[in-house]
Amino acid sequence: MKAVVLKGSHDLEYRDVPLPELKPDEVLVRVKACGVCGSDLRYYDGESPWAMHTLGINAKNPDNIILGHEFTGEVVEVRDPKYRFLVGRRVGVLVYNTCGVCEFCRTGRENLCRDTKHIGHGAGWNDMKYFPGGMAEYCQVWGTHCYPIADHVSDEEASTLDFFAVAMHAVKLAPELLGEDVAIIGSGPVGLAIAQIVRLFGARRVYCVDIYDLALEIAAKVGADGGVNATQADPVEYIKEQTGGSGVRAVFDCVGTNGTQKQGLQMLGCSGTMVNLVANENEMDYQLLDLSGERSIRCSANNPFKDFPTTLRLMEAGRLQAKPLITHRFRLEQVKEAFELLWNKQKTNAMKVILYP
Repeated sequence: MKAVVLKGSHDLEYRDVPLPELKPDEVLVRVKACGVCGSDLRYYDGESPWAMHTLGINAKNPDNIILGHEFTGEVVEVRDPKYRFLVGRRVGVLVYNTCGVCEFCRTGRENLCRDTKHIGHGAGWNDMKYFPGGMAEYCQVWGTHCYPIADHVSDEEASTLDFFAVAMHAVKLAPELLGEDVAIIGSGPVGLAIAQIVRLFGARRVYCVDIYDLALEIAAKVGADGGVNATQADPVEYIKEQTGGSGVRAVFDCVGTNGTQKQGLQMLGCSGTMVNLVANENEMDYQLLDLSGERSIRCSANNPFKDFPTTLRLMEAGRLQAKPLITHRFRLEQVKEAFELLWNKQKTNAMKVILYP
């Protein structure tokens, strides 16, 4: 089969690899659509975002990762008869599995398990010749992690379930949002997903911050009340102006620079929480005074298992919009062109890019 293999920093190879050999608990999925995530770009740039988010380290990447963790497809083969009901069905894929016995797994916090196998992330696969991923014609997936999709949800919409689930978990880390105001710094796909989900949690007004206009235009389409281009105006002043000087109850930082962290804290009202969705090696220089008034910072990593089916049900019910986020589509063999487009998104007006095998 054809697959996209990450050989090293800025070194992608579209090549033939063997078909996966299924274990008893796995099924074979023929990939129908796979999104390119910001994490894929970070792997491409030599970082290890999963290890950063979960382990707190920037681990060295192996040279045999098949990228892609935002994908959907059709189950075409199973080994265990109990999964026969999946054959021929389109499924959304929960792309990681855990040990099941550590304190995190036993308390519903599987996203923090250190013994994780993560499709498309190169985590936990030991001595496999190619670590599985969704940027391929086929991918092996645990049968328990395949969720049948309603017919009215398209392949490319279903491929976004992964980052909508990430957004769902991040919102759950914030304080009570009913009737409260929210700011989102970085209106990429995850930020735009958060903008929709905070509404479901009762947020009153939602404000988005970004550095290019397309993101803010899409934010308005999915229900944001206002937006500010941080290259044209001071986002802190904008938020204070919109909230009568009191600030917002929650800030979601989807950028993770020293500048956005400081801005986020300045946007918070007393007892507010900033949820950080980015892990990197940047040093921060804010003061403890910035956290006065019982302000707090939380860091979000991936999502527990339960958030995935919840997100799927909401998408099937029409409560989450994925289509406005999708701007470009490529064949899988055009992967280098797709990555280059996203790498220069401010010039190319790219948001979510979908690959089709």
